[in-house]
Amino acid sequence: MAAEQSNLCDDIQPWLAAYALGDAEEGAPARAHLAVCSRCQRDLHEYRLVAGLLPFSAPEAAPQPELRDQVIAAVKREVDQAAFASHPAQFTTPAAPAALRPKRPRSFWVALAFVALALALLGWNISLQGALNAQTAEVAESRRDWQTMIVLLDDTELAKYAVAADPAPPAGQPVAHGHFWASPQAQVACLVAQGLPDLPTNRVYQIWLVRGNEQSSGGTFQVHGGKAWTFVHADEPISNYSEMFVTIEPSAGNTWPGGPRVMSSSLTNATLAGATDRQELLGLLRRAD
Repeated sequence: MAAEQSNLCDDIQPWLAAYALGDAEEGAPARAHLAVCSRCQRDLHEYRLVAGLLPFSAPEAAPQPELRDQVIAAVKREVDQAAFASHPAQFTTPAAPAALRPKRPRSFWVALAFVALALALLGWNISLQGALNAQTAEVAESRRDWQTMIVLLDDTELAKYAVAADPAPPAGQPVAHGHFWASPQAQVACLVAQGLPDLPTNRVYQIWLVRGNEQSSGGTFQVHGGKAWTFVHADEPISNYSEMFVTIEPSAGNTWPGGPRVMSSSLTNATLAGATDRQELLGLLRRAD
């Protein structure tokens, strides 16, 4: 009976991941099991913690500071013009007979001030909308990443490969380490790394996949507080590669590894990931964000 319960827990793991994101259908058997299974309730909590990080990965949307200054300056300028139109004698010295100066009713200047203010606010709104659109795109990309992670976790052939510092650092310095998670026949993997130093903005970490004498890029990433996780996109199934390694490259990335190696992993010795390993991956993702 316990083995049957454990199998059911493993079977509904993909459903739990999708359910945490709001993408799962209402499955009555799964819901019934979740209501009485403390293990699956804990797993759902872990999934929700990772899913809850997605909105915070997008930068806050805010209008540019100089646009705010322009709006304030435009409002002040138009208010001053309206005040001048109402009481010109307080602001100017006599220059010509009143009969020769064009006259504008006060309502004209007030209306003009409101038009200028409306145009300035419209520009501010357009800038803010652009920032919001960018933020929405960031959240959508994070959502796609989470859905990719669900597919990865749902793959029955998911395996993990140990990643170690290369070369080993001097004694007393942090030791880079992590895991490379992949299914042999898939072309998307996940690298989770820890112990890597943060880089300046003009440098990135770049992943390389080795097949025979060829080395192809698997993407770039940055670390925060020594931790990072990133998807690795390969041109071929992961089983076609023998090694993965990471170098430090310029911010735009490189077409060929030119910077120092910092960590690597053989892709020939895999450990098949069980339910515990999949939960370990979720925990690593949460701690690395």
